Formats: sequence, C-alpha cells, structure tokens
Amino acid sequence: MTRYTLSHLETAACLWEAVLELRDRPVTNSDASGLAFALRKCVDTVGTAALRLIVVGWVDAVEAAWSVVEGEYPLSFDWDFVPRWIADAVDWSDPHHPIICGNAPAPSDPVTSAPPTGEGEASRPIIGTSRDDYLALLAGARTALEAPDTLDTAARAALINAISVSENAIVASILPWPIEVQAAVIEHRHGMNIHVAVDAMALDVEIAAYCREWWSEIDDARNPNDLSVAEVISSYFECHPSESCTKDRMRIAPVAHECAFVARSIEQGRYCVLSTAHLTVHTASCLDKWASWPPSDRPIDIAASVYGWFVPTRAIDPDRSAQLPQDLLRLIAFGRERGFQFLLFDCDGSDIDGLPLHDW
Repeated sequence: MTRYTLSHLETAACLWEAVLELRDRPVTNSDASGLAFALRKCVDTVGTAALRLIVVGWVDAVEAAWSVVEGEYPLSFDWDFVPRWIADAVDWSDPHHPIICGNAPAPSDPVTSAPPTGEGEASRPIIGTSRDDYLALLAGARTALEAPDTLDTAARAALINAISVSENAIVASILPWPIEVQAAVIEHRHGMNIHVAVDAMALDVEIAAYCREWWSEIDDARNPNDLSVAEVISSYFECHPSESCTKDRMRIAPVAHECAFVARSIEQGRYCVLSTAHLTVHTASCLDKWASWPPSDRPIDIAASVYGWFVPTRAIDPDRSAQLPQDLLRLIAFGRERGFQFLLFDCDGSDIDGLPLHDW
C-alpha cells in the first residue's frame, strides 16, 4: 500500500494552488493567457472535483523533477517551480485528459509556455466561451491597463483580438455563455405551469407562491404564509390528491442570430406611465389641443395616444418652457431625473406617491 507523508500532502496542495493561480491570475502575456483559458476549459469540461484528483496525481512526477534541480534552483518550490512545471510539463490541449507530456522546466525558464496545440501549429491564445473565461479576459485587460509596460507587441495584439472576439460573441447572442437554470413543471387539472429560475432557491420561492395561492385546495387548516417555503411545497403536494411538481436542471447554450446585429442599430428608449390624474384639467386640455396642431406650432413635441399623451422629457429652451404649465414642467423634470426619455400620461396609469393628484 502506498504511504504518503506530510511532504506529499504539501506538494499536492502546492499543485492545486498553482493551478488555481494560473487559471485566475495569469501573467499578462499571450502565452499565460492561453494557459489560463485552457485551464478554464478543462474545469468546465471535467469539473473542479475531477480535475483536482488528476492534479494531485502528479505529486510523484513534480517531486521527481524537483529532485533533479533542487540544489541549483534559485527560486522557491511552491511559488515558482511548481507553476512553471505545470505550464511546461503538462499538455492541456485535450480538456478531458490533461497529461504529463515532457520533462520539468529548466531552472531559468519563466512560466509563459502555452499548452501544446498540435505539431507544427503556432501557439495562440484560447478564446473561451464560459463566464469564467470572460472574467479572465476582463482581469487580463485590467492588468494591461494597470501595467501596460508588461505587454510586448504580440501579447497586446493577442489581448486585443481576444476582446474583439468576445465583443462579437456578446453582440451575436443575448446569452454569450452557457448557463444552467432550474425548471419546474406543476401539473394540475387545468393543464400545467412551467416555472424557470436561475437557482434552486428562487425556483422554490415561485413554487411556494403557487402553493399559497391554491392552498384552499388541500385539507390543511394552517396559514401558508406562516410556513417556510420548504414546508409549504412539501405539504401542498403531499396532500393534494391530483397535482404534482417535477423539477429539473437545464443547460442553455448561446445561439447567435443575425437579428441581434440589426437590433443594435434600432433606437431604443425608456418611458414611464403616469396617471392623467397627475395633470390639472387645464394642462390636460392644453395637451389635447396641442396634439391637433401642426408640429411646428406646438410649444412641445407630443403625441396623442388612445387614452392620453406621450410627452418627451428632454430639456426645453426657455421660450418654449414659458408656455408650459408648471405642473407639466414638474412632471417632465420628474421623468428626466429618473432616466426616462418619455412620459405616457394614461387614464388607466398608476398614481405615483409624492406627485400631486387632481380630481377631474
């Protein structure tokens, strides 16, 4: 039976720590960025737990490489030799099976080697597609801004290219990287309800809201609002004679659509809906009158809707603002201060706390 000492455990810890450092905080050059992307791809493919077991299996190999250079090596084992050995002695090209492919690095070699990409193929940065890849790219860009002198021409070009590729990916798809969502199907006599949330806790909150709404359908005298989310869900579906809830986890991958590029050129804006009761009768009458005038004659650009008016919130020159009622000017300022480009006054709109109301 193989026996491991405290030294072996420390080496295993150094290996895993170095993998995480190389993945999350790469040196700002194209080779190190390529290695970081390869490590992230490997984590995404096999998972953290599986990769950790692979990495700690390299203890004997890295200690054997260290024993060759230990007497001559000028730097530390944990912070220098181990990361360099991982970069130079491990082939990360297959994210399913990272393997030891060669000898340990020479003592003077820096930790900049990219993972092998095939015989005769030039090393190049790997453009990742996961959320962690994008975070790593942002970290690299931040480092480049903080210390621009650390990038040579090739590294700068590689970083610019990686940013460009990522920009295009984000533009091409509303979902730039795969995500996992939690889904639930509630079957009942009227059909089914489908609920989707970003995590299990948020999904349970939605399911619990459904259970509380239909609580009267089960024989339980307790107030569902006094119960926890878990208690409400378990009690409801255990007691209900015919309804059921099935939960699952789904992975949604990004899909590029040409219309995404078109949407970028469409002018968009924000508006808020206010009750016409926030206007005085006089102001409402003015808006109604102005809407029928030629655009060049109106003191403000407005458009009539079926039940009210659209009013822009942009700044108005003094000559025109002098023609507007004070209540309208206050409401325009209210919308502009909150980032709205238009106000829609609608007879069915909501009353907003803090704004004057007029009974008409």
